[in-house]
Amino acid sequence: MQEHLTLVEILLGRDHYLIDGDIIDKFVRPLQTIDVYDAPPYIEGMAQWGEEMIPVISIAPLLGMDRADNKRHRTLIIHKGAVSETEMAVSVDDVFNVRNVNPSDIMPADISACDGMERYVKGLIRLKTESEGKTEELLLLYLNLYKMLTDLLRGKIARPAPDFYIWRWDSGTASP
Repeated sequence: MQEHLTLVEILLGRDHYLIDGDIIDKFVRPLQTIDVYDAPPYIEGMAQWGEEMIPVISIAPLLGMDRADNKRHRTLIIHKGAVSETEMAVSVDDVFNVRNVNPSDIMPADISACDGMERYVKGLIRLKTESEGKTEELLLLYLNLYKMLTDLLRGKIARPAPDFYIWRWDSGTASP
């Protein structure tokens, strides 16, 4: 039985959230993206990663949020095979900490008033942080990054010709 969860504390807009760290391979600076024609707002584009072109997804628009006005954006590289057949990138406003949390510390969250977001929340987690000798308690939403990405990735990356990439997605609503 797993003793603890490895969660990553991220910033989306003005708020901090927790996501599962087990599907994340690396944290990198923002990748240079190539725009995708007629893409929804959560598709930032395609980016070169090694020898592959990978999709770059911003989860903030999916949750109805604007991006933060800071310049410290970060990109999370998702393991190949964790969500899709290729690696992929997730753009967030910042990454703060990697935390170990006991599964028993996850509290249920009723956020039914947040239309569309409730299906991506695993629960609430209360954390204690110390900075400059002060102890603060934080209550953070624990987001289901895997579900967000699998709901978004209803299509696939195709290569009709070398160095030409197309992003395909289903324009309908994802089923829960």
